[in-house]
Amino acid sequence: MKSHKGVAFSILYFKRSAMKPQRLTILNGRRTSVDYDSRNEEYTNYNRNRWKYDKDVKQFYNSTIWKRTSKQVLLESDYVCAMCGDEATMTDHIISVKQDWSKRLDRNNLQASCKKCNDKKAIKEKYSY
Repeated sequence: MKSHKGVAFSILYFKRSAMKPQRLTILNGRRTSVDYDSRNEEYTNYNRNRWKYDKDVKQFYNSTIWKRTSKQVLLESDYVCAMCGDEATMTDHIISVKQDWSKRLDRNNLQASCKKCNDKKAIKEKYSY
């Protein structure tokens, strides 16, 4: 009786590799390919609660100009977090939008950030007011 393990493996490999577009990123100090939409899912989850309460903030973060600016900041930094050096998945306002709305698109006020650093900074800012 012949085994079909090799056939099953090739089908599984083909399904995994053909599913989603990939982007190059740094993971554990090595460049590797990950699903391109992983940042979008994380970004949506991060902002879900905030968007429920602040319509201006929601409109701003959903605007085309913010999405383009955010993507450009991440590309310029090669998706490396400015605070810890890990993989950046979002763009952070150095001076928060709540503190100075006029600096929301100022490129000197934007930096690439990973979720962990962005969350730490948000908690620190929340309790510093």
